Amino acid sequence: MTHVNTRKLWLHGLLMAAVVATALPLPDLAFAQLSSAAPLSQNNVFNPILQLLSYASYVIGGVLVIAGVMKFKHHAENPTNAPLAHGFSRVGAGAALLALPYLMGLANSTAQGTLTGQSHFNPFTF
Repeated sequence: MTHVNTRKLWLHGLLMAAVVATALPLPDLAFAQLSSAAPLSQNNVFNPILQLLSYASYVIGGVLVIAGVMKFKHHAENPTNAPLAHGFSRVGAGAALLALPYLMGLANSTAQGTLTGQSHFNPFTF
């Protein structure tokens, strides 16, 4: 039994050594030392995805807020069968999703060091 475990340990050790040996000759890829154009290319790649996420969060957030208001209405009509907590949870989740594009833009501008009043991922301007 110990002979089989020893073989497994040696095999795992050799595999780990092979992985480390393949990563050692490529330190520039591992540490990203040639990354002067990386932020520009990443921003161009992720902008359509982030705009799609912002549109989806606006739509889903709006639907959740409307559903929460409808739960408030159901509670007003029949308080015993429709708890008020369901309405509050839906309105809270909808408000969080409605605020998400603004927070994504704020985080992006903070990360880039250009903190202004407008967010980059918000497709609707207020």
